[in-house]
Amino acid sequence: MSRRVVGTALLAAAVLAVFALWLSIKLERVPTRVDEPPQSEARRNPWLALERLTQRLGGRLTWLSDARLLDRLPAGGTLLLDRQRSHLLPPERLERIFAWVEAGGYLIVVAEQAGVDDPLLDRLAVRRAGPQAQRSRRPADAVEVRLPGAGRPLRVAAGGSSLAACGSPPAWRAGRPGGGDELLHFALGRGQVTVGSTLDLRWSNRRIGELDHAELYWSLLGRYDRSPAPQVLLLSRLQMPGLFAWLWENAWAACLAAGGLIVLWLWRVVPRFGALRPAPPPVRRELREHLAAIGRHQWRAGALATLLRPAREHFHETLRRRQPAIAALPAAAWPAALAAASRRPARRIAAALDGAADTPQDFTDALRLLRNLERDL
Repeated sequence: MSRRVVGTALLAAAVLAVFALWLSIKLERVPTRVDEPPQSEARRNPWLALERLTQRLGGRLTWLSDARLLDRLPAGGTLLLDRQRSHLLPPERLERIFAWVEAGGYLIVVAEQAGVDDPLLDRLAVRRAGPQAQRSRRPADAVEVRLPGAGRPLRVAAGGSSLAACGSPPAWRAGRPGGGDELLHFALGRGQVTVGSTLDLRWSNRRIGELDHAELYWSLLGRYDRSPAPQVLLLSRLQMPGLFAWLWENAWAACLAAGGLIVLWLWRVVPRFGALRPAPPPVRRELREHLAAIGRHQWRAGALATLLRPAREHFHETLRRRQPAIAALPAAAWPAALAAASRRPARRIAAALDGAADTPQDFTDALRLLRNLERDL
């Protein structure tokens, strides 16, 4: 290898080393944010981001769907009540909820859509705007929320509906200028109630990170939750337990006893398999049983004419043997000749010899008359 080639290779290596050193000095690693689609847990739980935010800030959020929890709310905590609850709020349960608030609880209510019954908002005398009023307003990008004593207003996304307090005035309110209120706050006894039109959307997984939605949530808890660390009970997709769940919770002993009785009954009635018994020898049927079975089948199938044909042929054979003179006559003259010989009506004899046997009565009469004629001959 010549010196020129070696020198060129060393020069190229030196240039590459200098370039790599320059890259290591000038380039630096920086974190980047990549949005990923929601995973299975986030798709199942629309409040997952709110739950993790509460836990990270020192509180606890519990998401449940059992409507019976409204009858035994923990003292001093926060109840976040989602939509679709009107059918699960009878007057007795509604009284217990407001008694819990007046004793020091904090209630956050997501208002139902306009046109849907909401007994809780009716109790607070809060009216929701109808569809016509909503379409007449010009939408805004954000709504400013000024909490009492807060240093700066918080900005949240504007919703599509508005609220109006028709009873006692709220402690504070927030909404679009000239477009109605979207947040109303009331003081009831020692407790507090916050009503929002679209809080479920602002605090959902998709929008909790927008504007000041997360800060509004934590500011409300820090101001009105009376527990040492915020304790939030989120009731969403409310439902009552089914029949089997209720029976297991309230009558599990009776359920176990009934199950045991069913098992014993099945053990008694279900056949238990043992050694195979030898098959009985086949019974040989007689010819007359086979013929009787054929006759019963044709009788049920309505083939009466088919059954009557052999009886008529047998009578013709007997007539040729016993009365060859009558048998030699034309078939049309048989009824009169047989009537003279047996003293029976010719009309009935003609029906028995060649008439239609469409009904069981006609078939029986024809068969009886043929047998009697054979005896007379």
